[in-house]
Amino acid sequence: MSLGSRIKSLRKAQHLTQQKLAEKVEVSRIYVQALESNRRLPSMKLLQRLAPALEVEINDLLMDFSSPGKPGRVQLESMLENGELEIWYRSKKLSENELKRVYRVIEATLDDWEETDAKER
Repeated sequence: MSLGSRIKSLRKAQHLTQQKLAEKVEVSRIYVQALESNRRLPSMKLLQRLAPALEVEINDLLMDFSSPGKPGRVQLESMLENGELEIWYRSKKLSENELKRVYRVIEATLDDWEETDAKER
């Protein structure tokens, strides 16, 4: 089960519409739709808002419960689809200062996207 499918399943289990979930986590309905269809990945800040809104722990959002015999397997398929594994692999060659710089750029970009989505509501 992909992260987006997991978010959608948990949202429905809580009897929330995409709009209600969007309001709870302070993003647009379109952004929730993009998360559920795996077109976007949530930032850590958004995961910290999604988990309580869906009444689960962050780890529960990221775990793959569809693999019998492999409890706790992280969603590698969605990481591969979104290029995160390649980024992780390449980041292993960076110095600590370079990693901090990359992290700041990524966080600023994600914050900007969330602000843009919030303004569109």
